[in-house]
Amino acid sequence: MLVFQAKRLANIRLITFDLFDTLYKPLQPISRTYAQPLWDHGLAISEAAVAASFLKAFKHTRTEYPNYGKAFQLTSTQWWKLVIQRTWTDAGIDLQLHPLLDNAVPTVIKHFATGAGYTVFPEVPKVLKYIRRKGIKMGVITNMDDSAEVILKHLGIREYFDFVLKSITVEIEKPDQRIFEMALAAVSVPAYDALHIGDSVFYDFEPAKKCGMEALVVCRDKNKNECRMGTHFIDSLECITKML
Repeated sequence: MLVFQAKRLANIRLITFDLFDTLYKPLQPISRTYAQPLWDHGLAISEAAVAASFLKAFKHTRTEYPNYGKAFQLTSTQWWKLVIQRTWTDAGIDLQLHPLLDNAVPTVIKHFATGAGYTVFPEVPKVLKYIRRKGIKMGVITNMDDSAEVILKHLGIREYFDFVLKSITVEIEKPDQRIFEMALAAVSVPAYDALHIGDSVFYDFEPAKKCGMEALVVCRDKNKNECRMGTHFIDSLECITKML
């Protein structure tokens, strides 16, 4: 795989990245951050239960109100508040019996919206510097909300990117390939000279390939089902320094 990719990536002029689980990750499991206010209020709930309820609540809210509810005149703060409340409710917490939990919602939202809740993967700064020295343009294509810019600045890596395309701003979410086409147009680079890297086959690899870009999936968790597909996978962004 690496030999084939090395030939294909020789003339790359643009590399776009996904953010979450590609460039950075939470400092601690999301479920722990969501569970902490419950523990602080003396509620006996397991982190595993909160983890399961978060996945359910996130999927439910994303389906009901796509792209942070922008078409429904929701703010991203209102959208995340709904996710948090649904997570707690699905975990078995009666919010009417614990009204003070509402005071903890802004703290949870701020934790993830300011960058304080994230850390870059160890190889990221080195890889971004390497790409910049090669004269290759870089951009971000993300389904995150407006906090993406704040997080990148907080983590000290915003300066490496020529643009940040956020679904909430352009009103198009991955896996719609139009957001990838917008990225190409932003720096006037043809698809065959561009590479996209993300952590999802569905949201990153497939739409990038459909619009003619090269694509790789960074797969640090070998237990993910996607990681068993076998081709176009790397286990660290550092792998691409051997391909360019």
